[in-house]
Amino acid sequence: MGEVHGTQARVSFNGSIRISGGGERLSSMGGVLLLRELDERLGVTRRLGSTLVDPRRQGQVTWSLESQLRARLYALAAGYGAQRDVAALSSDPVLRLCSSERRGVGPLKEALMSQPTLARLQRLLGLDANLRTLERSVFELGVAAIRAAGAAKGAHTLDVDSMPVMSHGQQPGSVWNDYYRGRCFHPLMALHGETGTMLGAELRPGNASSAKGVRRFLLEKIEAFELALGPVGCVRGDSSFASGAVLNALEKRGTAYVFRLRNNPRLTKMAEPYLVTPEGERPAQPREWLHSLWYSSRRWKERRRVILVVQETPGELYLHHFFLVTSDKHSPAETILEHYRQRGTSEARFGSSRVASSRSSRAPRSRMRSTKSHGEPTRAPSSCTCWPTDCCTPFAGSRGTSSPRMEPACPSSPECSAGSSMSRCVSPPARAECTRTSPTAPTSSGPGP
Repeated sequence: MGEVHGTQARVSFNGSIRISGGGERLSSMGGVLLLRELDERLGVTRRLGSTLVDPRRQGQVTWSLESQLRARLYALAAGYGAQRDVAALSSDPVLRLCSSERRGVGPLKEALMSQPTLARLQRLLGLDANLRTLERSVFELGVAAIRAAGAAKGAHTLDVDSMPVMSHGQQPGSVWNDYYRGRCFHPLMALHGETGTMLGAELRPGNASSAKGVRRFLLEKIEAFELALGPVGCVRGDSSFASGAVLNALEKRGTAYVFRLRNNPRLTKMAEPYLVTPEGERPAQPREWLHSLWYSSRRWKERRRVILVVQETPGELYLHHFFLVTSDKHSPAETILEHYRQRGTSEARFGSSRVASSRSSRAPRSRMRSTKSHGEPTRAPSSCTCWPTDCCTPFAGSRGTSSPRMEPACPSSPECSAGSSMSRCVSPPARAECTRTSPTAPTSSGPGP
């Protein structure tokens, strides 16, 4: 907290607190005061404390659920992820005042709760009834945030994705994941596409496939969302979730979708006639062509509309391509592609969640160690870089075939807008260029149904 000359700011939850600069009274946790003030107005920990099941003998309770939740959540928000970090911060006056329910300066005379107390809190939160309460609270808080942002009217988009939560121990459910090169959990997440607000998550073992349980998870979130705010106009996701079961379920309930489609030999054969470089000198700017086709397979008995996106990048010998599958049979391909690329808003939030979750599972750090901001992109587990798909595409190993090792990941490149969909290369590409695709590329359409 910096120096304040001539005035002393106050907070509403405790009138005895004065915010000022003054030598030994300085604290590195000044931002926690704002968190507590916001918490008081939203009533997050107050609501949780009143609805969570507490099997302890209340006459022998020293630390209430609310005070423990405040200490743990505020420390997490400040970048202190390990439980024993709270004990290391027990002498910090700001965290003690903000965690306590008592008014005045009384909290300064007592230390914070110990690490074993917080470990018991975590076991308490793991009770089935409390897990349901936490899931409902996250959803209700997300709906309130969407309403506060003025985005409650009209059709909504839901984005579904998964992410790793790295662990540094032998926690039950944390399993070695070869793709992420470490022990982790692999939860599903659902976000509101227009605002990036989290609506729910489901913890899964680290070796769970990306699509495991997604059909049930997605349908539950859609149903709850439509009861709270209104119709879901579209569901977006990467190729991991474009299974026949998911698409059939969305079509059955009348919910539109657009997913990226994993390449396969049949799709590659369909794309070959369009992977021809136009004659003449290549322009200095990248070019893009969209083709509307129809696709079915042994797993997909119904013919579905797919959009082939062909991209030409200056300096690259071959054209690159990828497919989208959509239930929209009438909108222009450009409109559908642009809507899919707006997943970048949610993916940026997924990246922030990945940073926050990695903090909560890592070993404790020194108080003086600087931390990255929540909006800063993270590196992939290997020494590769994140590339936006709307300006950098999978690097071809042979003509007309793109690398299968490209998957949606995190935002990174400053040359591309925050609204871009992101991709990660598992191994470093041959080139490190990122150029924006042209929005005015020519369009052609294939045969109809």
